[in-house]
Amino acid sequence: MIKKMIAVLAALTLSAAMLTSCGSTDSSSDAASIVDSAAAESSADSESGSASGSGSGSEADASSQEEIPEPSLTIDGEKIDTTDIVMCTVDGEEIGFDMFRYYYFYVMKGMGITEEMLAEEELFKSFMDAVELQFKRDYTTIHLAKENGIVLDDEHKKNIDDKIAQIKSGYDDEAAYETDLKRSYLTEAVYRRMLEIAELYSMVEETLLTNDGKYATSKEDFKKIVQDNNEYSRVIHILVPYYSQAEITDEETNSSYEGMSLAEKSSAKQTAYNALSEEDQEKVKAEAKKVADEVLKKAKDGEDFSKLITEYGWDPGMEASPDGYYINKESTFVEEFKNEAFRLKENEISDLIENTSFGWFIIKRLPVDMDYVEKNIKNMILEYDTPKINEMFNELVENMEFKGSEYFEKLKADSIT
Repeated sequence: MIKKMIAVLAALTLSAAMLTSCGSTDSSSDAASIVDSAAAESSADSESGSASGSGSGSEADASSQEEIPEPSLTIDGEKIDTTDIVMCTVDGEEIGFDMFRYYYFYVMKGMGITEEMLAEEELFKSFMDAVELQFKRDYTTIHLAKENGIVLDDEHKKNIDDKIAQIKSGYDDEAAYETDLKRSYLTEAVYRRMLEIAELYSMVEETLLTNDGKYATSKEDFKKIVQDNNEYSRVIHILVPYYSQAEITDEETNSSYEGMSLAEKSSAKQTAYNALSEEDQEKVKAEAKKVADEVLKKAKDGEDFSKLITEYGWDPGMEASPDGYYINKESTFVEEFKNEAFRLKENEISDLIENTSFGWFIIKRLPVDMDYVEKNIKNMILEYDTPKINEMFNELVENMEFKGSEYFEKLKADSIT
């Protein structure tokens, strides 16, 4: 059942724990998000157990033999009563031991390090810096809410009560529930607080980051921006990867290939290609280039571009986004692709555009579809505003005040269990 509890927490607090996650590609610089590590734990285990919690099947047998450390704090060799102590303050908010301990262990898991590894002094210092950064990132949500008068009302609090009640209902008894909380370095108070932060994030996003909010581009302004050909390009494309002509020799994969999704087929072809010698890879690339040349000729001769995508394209994104990609100058596309997308005139088709990580692109620029924009304007504005929001957020994080208490300053690698 703990897998379900963690999954709920992960899903609800993903945005709260990492406001800028959609703009980040370096997980180490993000202090190994607590929520990411919780989600990883959730996905690593199967969901085969029943909803009756730790009282079910082999999971119960495993948990009955498991030693779950009791929360404790040792400073200068002395066990500390943690009932009312403050470990640190973040933006003036006091952080008690239970909340600090939760962050401590999930940052540890997210960074992929063990308690034994923390005995190395420099690593422990870097780890503690990561814990501090994670607190500052998460509590920036609270800062923004306070600054803008955003508070949880009775309905939001009831939603949180209902979520906790739903989790509890899956357990045989209170003791099983408490055991799973402890296994996840949680108390119910900490669990509730994390859900509150998640709820606040949703309200911050809804109020400030979208819907003509304080940090959002207005809908009217965005409609003008998206129709500016220098600001946005709407494109569809045909991707012909280097690996597309690789022969799959594995019998099991080959037998199930036709029933695979495009993403699965792509993975299978990539695996087959990677197994080849460098010389054989060059031969496969040459075959793929012939296909790309044929497709380009068909496109230039006026054949239906969408049908060519279906027949020859290897980008699953074209299946998910048949209306095309709406690209701005900050969009995370490879440079060759993005540069060509803006160079083309509307309804013009590119020549072959090669990228050494992907293969060959054939790109067609389309006119902006304002009906599509109207239907998707909230998400499009949020994507457009993300770089600006990230910059604002990172500045807030940098200026967020974090103060460690005397207990924080004396922590050693073996202080917390």
